[in-house]
Amino acid sequence: MLFVGLLFGVVICFGVPIGGVVMLGRRKKGMGKAFLPGALAFVISQLLIRIPLLKFVLPQYAWYGVLQLNPWTYGLFLGLTAGLFEETARWIAICFFLKGKQEREHGLAFGLGHGGIEAIVLVGVPLLGAALQLFTDKAALPFVGAGSLFIIGIERLFAITFHVGASLLVMYGVRRRKPLFLLAAIFLHTLLDAAVVILPAVWGTGIAGIEVCAAFMAAITLFAGIRCYQAANCHCAPRIF
Repeated sequence: MLFVGLLFGVVICFGVPIGGVVMLGRRKKGMGKAFLPGALAFVISQLLIRIPLLKFVLPQYAWYGVLQLNPWTYGLFLGLTAGLFEETARWIAICFFLKGKQEREHGLAFGLGHGGIEAIVLVGVPLLGAALQLFTDKAALPFVGAGSLFIIGIERLFAITFHVGASLLVMYGVRRRKPLFLLAAIFLHTLLDAAVVILPAVWGTGIAGIEVCAAFMAAITLFAGIRCYQAANCHCAPRIF
């Protein structure tokens, strides 16, 4: 079962984004041009800027240590910075790399790139390494229950879903030149990431509760993004907020 759990996580992290963009490419050519900027937006905003700031720069300041003592302020700070960095990076990438390519399919591919590279780098590669290690030295692997591995895979699926929805919102905002949709994406991103810190620390919520919250936020965000493009196709204003 351990190997099955690892395989499940690997399939989610690699298969969903890559398989998704391949399917989109069959419907409409050039989807890779939207997938790559989405991946680039995550790499720059998180791996190259935000995460190094959180790990190496901010811990040097006393106010950051005080901030971490309160789950409300710390959770909201992490959520807000994630939203600001990632959603702003989406907006910039779409403006510069996807001019004239802002249809719904482009938003879907962009979101798969953004959420997909996050899943691959942060979760997929470590899981793949662990799966390969099973064939060489099983005893060297730290004990991780198969159930936990399935939860990790499901969590990545929710995260990818959220990124697709947020990308649709931001892309629609760029298309219509309405920054309000960028602000909406930042707000939703803040709520999602803040909940991961606040729920267990304040209310003692377990993994199941956190994942239910993540699924709910992902569904709302995806619905909002799709609703925007449905409203655009029928030439009416989207009523989602």
